[in-house]
Parts: sequence; structure tokens; C-alpha cells
Amino acid sequence: MDLGYVGPKFTWSKHFKSGHSIWERLNRGLATSSWFLKFPGSRVFHLQANSSDHKPLLIVFAPLDLPHRKRYFRFEEMWLSNPSYEETVQAAWYHKSSLDPSNEILKKNEKCGADLSWWNRNVFGSVRQELIRKKELLHKAENEAMNLGENSRVQELKVEINVLLDREARMWAQ
Repeated sequence: MDLGYVGPKFTWSKHFKSGHSIWERLNRGLATSSWFLKFPGSRVFHLQANSSDHKPLLIVFAPLDLPHRKRYFRFEEMWLSNPSYEETVQAAWYHKSSLDPSNEILKKNEKCGADLSWWNRNVFGSVRQELIRKKELLHKAENEAMNLGENSRVQELKVEINVLLDREARMWAQ
């Protein structure tokens, strides 16, 4: 498939002393249909060149511009294991958000989703990242326990890791 062009019609010329000229479009941008579907806004420009009989091509790639979809709120069952979850929901739900009673429930639902999303990022945290961090701490605590003979920190970390593993299992089961 020929991509077309923007600019002068011909990409090559030969000028004779007799005043006769030959003009041709020798250079062109070609693409398969699958390539064109990936870059539908691409353009081929025929540029000027004074020192050559060939005009250079400039191909500007323009991918398909997909609109950014709004990320939908998703409830995570593992949140129920955190005591501050209920506080966050209650605070959002009891907040007076709209003067229009017919809109009240929608606004409360939006606020609750936004507050829980913020709470998840800033308070609850990433279960996977927290697991990695706790496992690293456990490794260090085990080394210290071997040297010092005190394993209370190891036991605490194992309990915390089991809680996180339970949260992770709930996340994947949902």
C-alpha cells in the first residue's frame, strides 16, 4: 500500500541542456495493511534538495491514538482485613456531598471509590511490595537470631508475612 505524500509531486528529476526535463516519482513510502493499521496517521513528506536530483523523504510515524480509558474502581476483598477500611468507608459515606437529593447516592458512591483508591495507595499499600520488604527483613532477622540467640523478631515477621500471604491469596481468589 502506497502511503501517499505531502509536497512536490515528483521525487527525481533529470534536466538536459536542451531545456528538456524528465520528472518521476521514483521514491515512495510503502506499507503493509497491518503496519498501516498500527500507524494510520503516518505521512510521507517530499522535501527539497538543491544538491541532488533525488528529493529526500521524511516519514512521520503517527500511531493510532487510543483514548485513555478511565480506570474503574475495583473493590478488593483483602481490604476487609484492615481495620481502617471501615473508617474510610464510613467517613466517605457520611460526608454531605450534594445539595440535590437525587444525586446524593451517586456522589457518595463516587467519593467512597475515590477515597478507597487513595487509601489503598497510601495506607493499605501494595501487598506484593510489602511481602518483598518483609521477606528481606526476615532474612536479616534470621541472621541476627543465629548470632544473638534471640528470635522474637523472626516470629513477629513470620506472623506479618502470613497475614500478607493471606491478603495476597484473597486478592488472587477474587
